[in-house]
Amino acid sequence: MLGFLEKKSRSLPAEELLRRAEKLARKTLSRGPSAGEVAALLDLTPVLRTWGRRETAVAIEDAARAAPQSAGTADAAREIGAAAAELRGFAERIRAAFDRDSTNEEHFPATIDPRIYHVKLLLDFFGPLDGRRVLDVGCGKGRFARVLKERYPQAEIWGLDISPAMLDHVPDGIRVQQGLMTDLPFPDAYFDDVYATESLEHAVAIDAAVGEMCRVARPGGRLAIIDKNAEKWGQLATPEWEKWFGRREIERLLARHCREVSSEFISYWEDVAPDGLFIAWKAVR
Repeated sequence: MLGFLEKKSRSLPAEELLRRAEKLARKTLSRGPSAGEVAALLDLTPVLRTWGRRETAVAIEDAARAAPQSAGTADAAREIGAAAAELRGFAERIRAAFDRDSTNEEHFPATIDPRIYHVKLLLDFFGPLDGRRVLDVGCGKGRFARVLKERYPQAEIWGLDISPAMLDHVPDGIRVQQGLMTDLPFPDAYFDDVYATESLEHAVAIDAAVGEMCRVARPGGRLAIIDKNAEKWGQLATPEWEKWFGRREIERLLARHCREVSSEFISYWEDVAPDGLFIAWKAVR
């Protein structure tokens, strides 16, 4: 299907809230904020960073500190504060949901059949991992990281997840870090290989999450994303924050940061033809 006809991922309320908060901040700064509005803006900026709006957060913070203060309005300060609280609450709802789901072994298992094609694709694309540093973004209980570590015990495997309860199930030998996909707590170019298997769909701010995955990959490093096709939306039950993606949509996001990008439809099993539900995206930083 041609890219301009492709079904894109749906818009989420949290995305609209992010846009509204940024617009409100710019409007407040343009007329000169009051002391109360400055305080509200400075409370908003770390929340924007959390959701991957780093440059916007820095610009708002710098402008708020430097702006000459005016009388302002209490309403604007309250509205900015309410937006920050809503965004914090949304992230907390996601975390709490995955904490609860950590007890659900049927739908959130701690192991994966190493024969499934998801695993084969990662291993074939990355190549030998011993001596390399690898990040599983949105690792859950570490089911994929477990397989990679068993195959390559000398690799340094990391798992990041929003849910501390999920991370409690990650096996020994895998390093873990709690955090959001939109604000990865790692330095630039820290990893040799980065992947996300059926986790990008939970990131909400997808462009920021893809950008963060690329940021922490070294030049020449490899990135893989396996997730669901927006054309198949509605085939499975989903939480309020989940998104599925158009094939070209993620290709374009990866191409902003990577020199080689490709994608393919895949199945769970190598000998079963893909039904269009899963897409694998591969890139070289």
